[in-house]
Amino acid sequence: MKKIDFHIHPSKNITVEESAAFMEDMCCRKGYETVGIMAYVHNSSGPFPEGNEYAMELHRLLPGSAVFASLHHDRDFVEQAKEYMASGFDGIKLLEGKPTQYRLYGYGFEHPRFEEFFSYAEKEQIPLVLHNNDPLIHWDRERISQSAFAKGWYYDETMPSQEHFFRVLEDVLKKYPLLKVAVAHLGYYANDLDRAESLLERCPNLRFDLTPALDIYDDLSRTPERAEAFFRKYHERLIFGTDAITDLTGKARALNDKKTDIMDHFFFGSEPKDFDTHHIVPIRLEEQMLENIYYYNALRFIGRI
Repeated sequence: MKKIDFHIHPSKNITVEESAAFMEDMCCRKGYETVGIMAYVHNSSGPFPEGNEYAMELHRLLPGSAVFASLHHDRDFVEQAKEYMASGFDGIKLLEGKPTQYRLYGYGFEHPRFEEFFSYAEKEQIPLVLHNNDPLIHWDRERISQSAFAKGWYYDETMPSQEHFFRVLEDVLKKYPLLKVAVAHLGYYANDLDRAESLLERCPNLRFDLTPALDIYDDLSRTPERAEAFFRKYHERLIFGTDAITDLTGKARALNDKKTDIMDHFFFGSEPKDFDTHHIVPIRLEEQMLENIYYYNALRFIGRI
């Protein structure tokens, strides 16, 4: 079966050539034809102002890859969109719906400066990969993992709630229903597929990418019949990805292998199985549905089919 890992991130800690070598090795080991490179100019470990240039160089070294730019907040968003698309990017990655970015900038997608950008992106049908929200346990000091806490992904009472970020995204989609957008991590709607379905029904160009946080596969496994029905109905609007970083060594490689093991078991397994604390109940889809999820939907999204 053909596969694309449509959601990987460059690491600023290694050279572009080293990143390319790691991604070529990952594609060989996992059977991916290529990757979707999601640039960022700011991440959890600090600013990466040259992130777009790095991502484009990596794209040139990885035949067939897709590449998405990230927005600098000291420049006009629409002008950047025009510049990036003219220079060969396939779309734009928006991290600004993540609560850490709200903490950094003091605003999210509700800010007026996004209005002209979303209007332009909708008109021009620019593919957007959009991160919104975080898992609910990131608002719970007793349940959040130590690794997530160490990254600054815990949100106390000084931050808006998870529901706030859901409502902001849903307001954007209501105002711009024809946006060509893939919301990452199943939008963290895995425990409320009815809400996700209502968005897909209202917004014909909306997709979800299935990149873990692994919690979403726990949530899906708690209601496997509902999950199977959802995936059957929307198999042409769901996109596979892993969130791999290009410095894929040590713990990062082990985590990525764990993610792919869990996702593959969710899609291909025959019986429920435990992966450490994750109890995964597989769904059963036909091969063509899985080929859409793992391969063709990504190409459709960026207009290569």
